[in-house]
Amino acid sequence: MIYSPLTQAGLFLVQTVFGLYAALVLLRLLFQALDVDFRNPLSQFVYKVTQPALKPLRRLLPLRARIEPAAVVLLLLVQLAEVYALAGLRGYLPGIVGALLMAVAQSLALLALTLSALLIVRAIASWVVAAGGGYNPVLHLLDQLTEPLLRPLRRVIPSTGGLDFSVLVALILIQLANILLVQPFVRLAAVIMVQGL
Repeated sequence: MIYSPLTQAGLFLVQTVFGLYAALVLLRLLFQALDVDFRNPLSQFVYKVTQPALKPLRRLLPLRARIEPAAVVLLLLVQLAEVYALAGLRGYLPGIVGALLMAVAQSLALLALTLSALLIVRAIASWVVAAGGGYNPVLHLLDQLTEPLLRPLRRVIPSTGGLDFSVLVALILIQLANILLVQPFVRLAAVIMVQGL
């Protein structure tokens, strides 16, 4: 379907604003789950941006484990709001079941995209440091976020000539999971939404 320029601009703004905020909430969730350094400037930025929305949810869903329930709920609410905003701009109202499934599917897709991006940035940043770039607090944060994913792979993938292939293998596995599991889930949610369920 071809939309008017104004509708296209609205779709772009909704996807950008909601997508960026959802990514920050997901990072907050990962920071909490992986116990990253709170003193890191990037950690503090993410906490400050997400705290106003998380604070009331934490009263209802207090933190009892490494996975913060309030952050999970906030992520799903942001994705759900995006689903309804985009649907409204396109001229239809999806059913709650389809919208909820799409919110979960989009959250999983965002997780796959975020992990891939973190691994790629870590690889590039490590090359910069190896070339004499010096210590960077962002690289330290990337290590904390990605090392739990890479450590099990290093146990089964030996380094060859000093080269670490764990990042490449992790990226391949994430992409396979995205193709085989996440994207079919997204398509299923889209079908259910179209049916108005």
